[in-house]
Amino acid sequence: MPRLKVRPLAEEDIYKDIVRIPKDHRKDTKDSTIEESTVCWIEGTPHRSVAVMRGYQISAAAEIRMDERMRDRLGVQLDEIHDFKFRPAGWCGELAWAWKASETGYRVASRLAVVGLILGILAFVPFLAAYTKWLWCWFARFH
Repeated sequence: MPRLKVRPLAEEDIYKDIVRIPKDHRKDTKDSTIEESTVCWIEGTPHRSVAVMRGYQISAAAEIRMDERMRDRLGVQLDEIHDFKFRPAGWCGELAWAWKASETGYRVASRLAVVGLILGILAFVPFLAAYTKWLWCWFARFH
């Protein structure tokens, strides 16, 4: 559980829903290094949120860099120190990240994907009903 100081994120990284942490401090709950570009749940703060983990090569200090939107989501302020917990989010967490992303492209794409999945399931229901009816009739012949 890394103890990190909250620092501002560089202007070019604002509104990308990422946090930057030096590799030595980018550890999960099992003390394994988290690979860059992994979507993780961030805990150990007043609120939890999901973000993409990125490295920070300029400094090896025990710092986490995030923009104002991420600080608001987590309920933290600049220069505060917290015991952060990072846990890889898996595909459900990745969808949660994209669903609430600051970047419109990610947000729209994730919502279209969910709509597509629902429509695909709905399109499969009539086929499943017909197949179930066919199986029922096929087994009924033997009784």
